[in-house]
Amino acid sequence: MSNPAPEDIAFPTGKPHVSFSEVRVWKECPHHHRLVYIDKVAKDEPSPYLSYGSALHDGIENFLKTGVMDIECVLENIRQEWEKHGFDSKEWIQAQADHRKSQGWKPKAHDYLDSWLQWATTSLTDLPEFLKEEFGDYEVISAEEQLYEFFPGYDIFFKGFIDALLKVNIRGKEYYYVIDWKTAGDKGWYASKRRDILTWAQIALYKSFWMNKNGKNTKEVKCGFVLLKRGGKPGNSCELVKVSVGPKAEENALSILRSMVKTVRRGIFLKNRNSCRFCEFKSTSYCPG
Repeated sequence: MSNPAPEDIAFPTGKPHVSFSEVRVWKECPHHHRLVYIDKVAKDEPSPYLSYGSALHDGIENFLKTGVMDIECVLENIRQEWEKHGFDSKEWIQAQADHRKSQGWKPKAHDYLDSWLQWATTSLTDLPEFLKEEFGDYEVISAEEQLYEFFPGYDIFFKGFIDALLKVNIRGKEYYYVIDWKTAGDKGWYASKRRDILTWAQIALYKSFWMNKNGKNTKEVKCGFVLLKRGGKPGNSCELVKVSVGPKAEENALSILRSMVKTVRRGIFLKNRNSCRFCEFKSTSYCPG
């Protein structure tokens, strides 16, 4: 029996698919998910972290496809984002300070454009040699490969993008390596972040759906995050966080996806008060008190 066409699938969000970013929001707070994905309440504002991360992702994608790391192009994209959104303007800096104060957070020093440019230069300069050191003579299978795979039994597609898929040789055996780029602070990730199911479930789902799509088994595919550390010293600004994704981890990640699809279809959107601290809807008319 063939899979249904995307246009024949009905889901409360109005889309025939779910992505991991959507699953993450639901897992953190189903009420938040409803506001963003069903009620379409747009609260997202420009962020230097998102602009910076997107610029690095684009530059690395180009490097994997062409073999040329065009650092100046990435820096120019970052400059344009800063100019477009005014991230260094007095108004922006004051607004961020006022927001932190209103939420009861500690003050934070502002990072100006020159710092972001230096961080990008360091990470992108380090990355080509870092990949050689970690993976040897690797082969690039794909960069930003799209997954759009049917989730059997749940009448929905799963959508995602694999940042990098490499073929590597480890002790005489060939493996596929699913990689996701993540920007991080100069110390990388704390242990709690590494253990968090919402950290590794993303790459576990990518591995699972990619394997099914390509007829591979779990022992053939390895996974990891490459951290691009803001403020990392030259020669130490990239870090590989290996993720062990066996059948149990795959099943745990798929279980989260199943629960999300079922409860959204049932219209169950409970509030998770443990996720309020950094929520953009906190103490607004959408989520008072």
